[in-house]
Amino acid sequence: SHQALEDIALMREIPNMIVISPSDFEQAKQTIRFASEYNGPVYIRSSRIDVPCIYDDSYKFSLDKANILTEGTDISLFATGDILSEAIKAVEMLKNNGINAELVNVPVIKPLDNNTIVKSVQKTGLAVTIENHSIIGGLGSAIAEVLSEEYPAKLLRIGIRDSFGQSGKPDELLKYYGLDANSIADRIKELKK
Repeated sequence: SHQALEDIALMREIPNMIVISPSDFEQAKQTIRFASEYNGPVYIRSSRIDVPCIYDDSYKFSLDKANILTEGTDISLFATGDILSEAIKAVEMLKNNGINAELVNVPVIKPLDNNTIVKSVQKTGLAVTIENHSIIGGLGSAIAEVLSEEYPAKLLRIGIRDSFGQSGKPDELLKYYGLDANSIADRIKELKK
């Protein structure tokens, strides 16, 4: 019914739809369990990219809570889905360049955890969204909506820029679209200049 780069945007528009984009196996397992018990529509975005395990079985999925993975003071990074593993690597690269990034995993795009997002940006003053999705209508748009209403701040959206998807190997596509860790870190370093 839709291409993988537009699905979050399409599903966010549907009234009462829960939209979840898990980042690894454990998060996916728990979101599927949640969906099976939830009385209402739930969309879970899955990926064909092989990602490393980020969470262990101590992780507890919450519909209304984003997860702060790394505390930081210079910039707030918000990532969802399979791209989180690249964002984790980018945070390390930024740290080596003197940029102290706060990394927040946002597995639930609708309803969004406005409180965690706003508190993070209040602390750092600068927001970056990272997603393997169009920047139109996805996580970046959702966070832009929250910030414009609750705490206006500069926002950089890293994702697919108004284009159709290409075919290829996952690593090659991440690099092509600027979604690999090196490209993410480079974009953020430019922003911080």
